[in-house]
Amino acid sequence: MVNAKRNYISGMKKLFFVVTTLLSFSVSAQYHSLLWKISGNGLQQPSYLFGTMHTSDKRVLQKGEEVLSYFNKADAYAMELDPKESFNLSLLSKLMMGKNYSLKKMIPEREYLLLDSVVKAQVGFSLKLFDNVAPVFIMTILEAAGIDSDNESEHGDEVLDLLFYRKAKEAKKKTIGIETVDEQLKALNVLSYEEQADMLVRSIREYEKSKQTMKDMVRFYTEKQLDSIAMLNDEDPMPEKFYKALVTDRNKRMATRIGDLMLKQSLFIAVGALHLPGDKGVIELLRKKGYTVEAEN
Repeated sequence: MVNAKRNYISGMKKLFFVVTTLLSFSVSAQYHSLLWKISGNGLQQPSYLFGTMHTSDKRVLQKGEEVLSYFNKADAYAMELDPKESFNLSLLSKLMMGKNYSLKKMIPEREYLLLDSVVKAQVGFSLKLFDNVAPVFIMTILEAAGIDSDNESEHGDEVLDLLFYRKAKEAKKKTIGIETVDEQLKALNVLSYEEQADMLVRSIREYEKSKQTMKDMVRFYTEKQLDSIAMLNDEDPMPEKFYKALVTDRNKRMATRIGDLMLKQSLFIAVGALHLPGDKGVIELLRKKGYTVEAEN
């Protein structure tokens, strides 16, 4: 029983860090870098903004290794969520739909069987274990499977965000969560469970296509083409209110908090790469606040 509970918790932890943010941005072919220097507007020293992918693909991890000299310059490391907040058992209840809901009942049998096989491959457990988990969180498992489906790629033991987190701990750097878990959960749950289930079913039906899209996304990432990644996402827009909650509102919140945090210390900031480009992306929002934000490599 103890081992089963521990394994369940391990599976739920993965939900927090396999979230690959689904975004769509207008593109103006000017975001060809993963690392951006932030200066000016009263800052005593620059901070650095780095776009990540939530994957352990070694090609992606290599891009993190390439910017460690900038990471080492910073006083503190800021990421979307501090893992200490994420690994909280009390939060598990917030992933649940309630006793009147069941994934088994919300998803057609054919799609359910495919999803079950994907979940087993990703977290080692049957979908039955997650029958009451909100569909949007199950989508994160499906998306992670799409990223990890390239059999030609090698994978490390940790995703890129957590690589920086580990190195920050080893260097005794301060670590900061830009957002709270509650804020991210609220954004993800802006859709009704029925709407979430519809999105999940659509994702399952387009799973083979999405695997190729994810391969292209990793390739564009390693080539530092944020514009091209954004164009991939433009091809499959999400519901408007979901986009607003998951993208527009979060970008505003992150830009505001990054600005406040930089006044206290120099930062190395790592957030999902697709939060960076576009008129409503973090880069432009910081520029509108008066900061100079320029590609560094």
